[in-house]
Amino acid sequence: MTMTAAFWSRRLGLGLVLALLAQPVLAKDVTRCGWYANPTPGNHWLTDADTTWDLAMQGGASAPGWDDLPAEAFDFESEDRWVRTNGYYGYGCACIKGRFASVASGQVIRVTSMQPLPLSRCLADPNLPEAEG
Repeated sequence: MTMTAAFWSRRLGLGLVLALLAQPVLAKDVTRCGWYANPTPGNHWLTDADTTWDLAMQGGASAPGWDDLPAEAFDFESEDRWVRTNGYYGYGCACIKGRFASVASGQVIRVTSMQPLPLSRCLADPNLPEAEG
């Protein structure tokens, strides 16, 4: 191998290593629990102990995976799971599993599941703010 070929071979190898190191680490799925709000058609968010996470906004984008959740994910029918504030709309308690960006951004990268919970679960959590409604 000539000196020029060896030089470029080392540079290419170093470049590949640096490129791999520069790739963002993929976030793992985490579960966040708190107040799930659906105050009006198309508007959905979750407020946990850290921030409010935007899931979907009317006329705007939904978090990837949100529109693919099964009907069971929205089973808040019983009185111990849902507070109506606007017709059928209101708030409940839920855990959402997925990938989330920074707390400062409140951005949801992907939703993989949502589990409705009794209101008592969120009411008993001292780390949650009071429910808005």
